[in-house]
Amino acid sequence: MEMVFPLLLLLLAAAHSLESGCQNWDVSTENKDQVCCVSCKPGNRLVRKCGPNPEDLCSPCEKDTFITNPKEKSCQRCSQCIGLMWVKTNCTASSDTVCACKAGYQCSDQRCTFCYKVCGKGEQPKLRQCEPCPPGKYNDKIHQNCVSWTKCTLPDHQIIAAGTASSDVICGLKAVTKPPNDVPGNDANIGMVFTIIIIIFGLLCISFPVATLILLEWRRRKDGQKERNDPLAAEAANAETVSEESSFCFPQQERGGSSSSQSSQSSLLSQDIGPLQP
Repeated sequence: MEMVFPLLLLLLAAAHSLESGCQNWDVSTENKDQVCCVSCKPGNRLVRKCGPNPEDLCSPCEKDTFITNPKEKSCQRCSQCIGLMWVKTNCTASSDTVCACKAGYQCSDQRCTFCYKVCGKGEQPKLRQCEPCPPGKYNDKIHQNCVSWTKCTLPDHQIIAAGTASSDVICGLKAVTKPPNDVPGNDANIGMVFTIIIIIFGLLCISFPVATLILLEWRRRKDGQKERNDPLAAEAANAETVSEESSFCFPQQERGGSSSSQSSQSSLLSQDIGPLQP
């Protein structure tokens, strides 16, 4: 039996490729023939505190177990990467398995106890999953809780950009609006319109008489051209014009001539008849 135990220790050490035994020890104060182990070699657990041989005080951890504290008496079982996790580093006698989460997920702690979904902007974590930010809240960071929109509390500020699930509202100065009559340059525009209307009216008043004179002059020249081309027609036109002028200019003479002729006819009748006998 005394030979079996050391052989088992050697086999376990070979399986883990570790040196077995105590790494640091002191001479026992109670028994000068014994040593007491202060710390085991990496991957070894403490079997007993003191003994005559330091190599017998510590033993390597069994398969699928590990130990990180060189003073502990028991090894821990290696962690298993399951579900959304994958093995990043295998377990050894002196270190636990290192797990990592699949893409889109993140470890909950340093030991990666479990994986949770990484929430983006506009979302917040809920029970290892994500939910959209509720109305009135936003989140512009990765895997953070949503916060309320900013309130524009200053008297001269107002919301100039509405908030979304991934962005806060933007506050700014209120836009100053003026009545139409107070708009700079409005009176000048009205005056300009009236000036243009007056100018157009003046041009019409000037252009109408000018056009009339041009038309009359054109007709006069046209009539003169006809007279030069047809002298007989011109004389007839002149005679007609003179006759019309005589009839319009001397109406009383015509009436007078008619009366004198009637009196002459009466005197002639009286001479023919002679004096009447009583």
